[in-house]
Amino acid sequence: MKISIVLTDLDGTLLSRDGRLEPEARRILRVLSAIKVPVVPLTSKTEVELREWLGEIDAGGVGAFENGAGLVTPAGTEVFPEAVPVGELREVLVELRVRLQLPISMLTELPDATLTAITGLAAEALGRARQRTFDLPLLASATEADRLREAIAGLPRIRLTAGGSFWHLHGRHDKADAARRVLALARSPGFSVGLGDAPNDAGFLALVDVPVLVPGPSGIDPQLLGALPGARQAPAVAAEGWSAAVEALLREDLRPGGSPSEAA
Repeated sequence: MKISIVLTDLDGTLLSRDGRLEPEARRILRVLSAIKVPVVPLTSKTEVELREWLGEIDAGGVGAFENGAGLVTPAGTEVFPEAVPVGELREVLVELRVRLQLPISMLTELPDATLTAITGLAAEALGRARQRTFDLPLLASATEADRLREAIAGLPRIRLTAGGSFWHLHGRHDKADAARRVLALARSPGFSVGLGDAPNDAGFLALVDVPVLVPGPSGIDPQLLGALPGARQAPAVAAEGWSAAVEALLREDLRPGGSPSEAA
């Protein structure tokens, strides 16, 4: 059996660490498009950013934005009921960081130079990254994030998750919610593949037939590996690893459980 659909994170996975779509990844995307395998980005990026990347990827026009807050399809945008408006999230964070005396910065508060250094985004892209609607990215240490998570544990509508460069405050949704919807709609026979590099990818990776963990500069994220110890691991960082892993899968016949049989 062959690949039927690819679900993928963007930053640090399909995209390079500085947010570019590398030539080798473009080549693999063209191969997938030619054999009619849809590529569905599941990202913490904004809807505006996602729509731009859907045009670049050109492999189905479907993707989820802001950690599963909503789904973009050719028919329009669907916002999931668990999504919490960013204004409400901001109010919660402002109150908690004052009460707990936490030096946490929101993405929307960061100077352009700092945000570019973290994300690799050029100046013209920073405005799109700041157009948050249902997800609030934060800069915080692990200790600060633990204290914040403890404080919001009793709040019924909000959660904190770890992404690649930022922590994310959002409603009780994640990329897995969008993945369930996408996989339910996918009708082609074959195996689903998922690729991600951060803890907030674990939920959707657990739903696919063949999960692939993409390493960062320091290797596979320990929390992600702990959640999916049996998953495949891409052989290189970010886009290079994504391309190599997908190309290898395209050459394989897959058996139940995602294990390789004889090469096609």
